[in-house]
Amino acid sequence: MYRCKTLIVTEKEFASSEKRLSICLRSNGFSFSEVSLSGVLLTFGEAEGMHATSMTGVMADVKAFFASVGIRPLGYASMELIVLSDENVWVPDELYSPSANRQYLKLVGSSAATVMATPCKQLGSTAVYVASESLATAFKVALPGLSVINQHVKLATMGLEQRSMQHPLLVTHWRVDVIDFAAFRDGRYTYGNTVSFGSDSEAQFHTVEVLKSFGLENTNTELLMCGEVGRERFALLRPYFPVASLYTGTHTSFLNPAFKTLHTYKNALIL
Repeated sequence: MYRCKTLIVTEKEFASSEKRLSICLRSNGFSFSEVSLSGVLLTFGEAEGMHATSMTGVMADVKAFFASVGIRPLGYASMELIVLSDENVWVPDELYSPSANRQYLKLVGSSAATVMATPCKQLGSTAVYVASESLATAFKVALPGLSVINQHVKLATMGLEQRSMQHPLLVTHWRVDVIDFAAFRDGRYTYGNTVSFGSDSEAQFHTVEVLKSFGLENTNTELLMCGEVGRERFALLRPYFPVASLYTGTHTSFLNPAFKTLHTYKNALIL
């Protein structure tokens, strides 16, 4: 069963067809947002609790939670579930075969038994990644019309390519002991991977290594940081980049002043 940990809502009514619903799955629940098609952040919430062990249990818990916070997840312009995965590989569409999903991951050292895949039309590639298919399917059944992606597909399709037309761009999404990297250059997504680290100094090494290895060094290179970023972590990496800032996602405004208290950079994937 899920409990509501955080909930900020906007009183003004918007039709479901004028909104998109984004959910980010976590090991102990999920976070979610409603954003209007014009870029107004309408709702942000966090559901806390362990996922049920059966698909039917998850489905019931998801439906009960959204009912408890007054949200009817029907008729949205779009709905997406972001699954956070520590192992991911991109496969060009012309080489991709669903039957080879586990083999693709084996090539990068993974021995996972539960594998999912999401096509990315924007890149002409399919992301193959480790995730619980039964958990994702339970959310899809509970919320008809929900599409499932992972964080690398999300980072690759957040409209950051244009920003890299002027200078190289490195986006880092920080989680517990791992960093999700997304690199852009000359208006193109050029690299995406998840790297684990044992200390902030090791994370610093990996970030600088990505900067140097993928041709991102430039007098105007920009670093965007989101997720679990603290002052010390930001200060550690700031000297290596001409421009560095916290990334707060793609929404542009809000109507409820309570959103001023929300650390949007921590939830950039769903904003």
